[in-house]
Amino acid sequence: MSAGIVVLRNAAKISTSNARKLQLQIHKAGNWSLPFDQTLFLSGTYTVPWDLLPSGFHFLQRWDAAAPLWRYGVLATDVGTKPERKRTVKLALDLRVPLYEPALLFVQANETGRALMKAWRAECRFGDDERLAFLRALHIVKPRFCALPRSWLAEEEQRAKRDAATDRNVRKVLKPLVRVELAPGRFVKCHAGDEEKVKEHFASLQRGRRG
Repeated sequence: MSAGIVVLRNAAKISTSNARKLQLQIHKAGNWSLPFDQTLFLSGTYTVPWDLLPSGFHFLQRWDAAAPLWRYGVLATDVGTKPERKRTVKLALDLRVPLYEPALLFVQANETGRALMKAWRAECRFGDDERLAFLRALHIVKPRFCALPRSWLAEEEQRAKRDAATDRNVRKVLKPLVRVELAPGRFVKCHAGDEEKVKEHFASLQRGRRG
């Protein structure tokens, strides 16, 4: 059984060495066809989760397709244009549903998998939001679809870590200032929790001057 990656567009750089280790072929000038028995379609700027790919291809032994959730808290009603949402609600009946990220899409090369890719491509003609188009294709074809955790989108996880670090820095900046006595009658202000650091820095400066 063959397995490989089809690179659609704007994809991040693919590690050919990692692909060889997993015995995966790569089609860099890819289209929407299914050249392998099991195909991973890759687009966008997401970092490829190489350690998870064997599991993704394994899921295709039971499922027709698999893709991760896009963003927690963002629903179909929050994206796209009014005509796109109107077309989507006719098929999905309710826009209060999560979206999937087809930029990391596993598809089995069977009749249902081919029908899904054909429907997705057709629905993309009705607007610019590929996630809404993919949601419509899911409702048109009704494949055996496996929703993967959002953690498969490595770039999203890295962004979340950066955001958490930023939050920590902001909280640090917003700490109240406290008054620290460095020497009799000599005071400075610093953020709460940094008192000992400030005292140690002052002491080291004093030792340097005496030396």
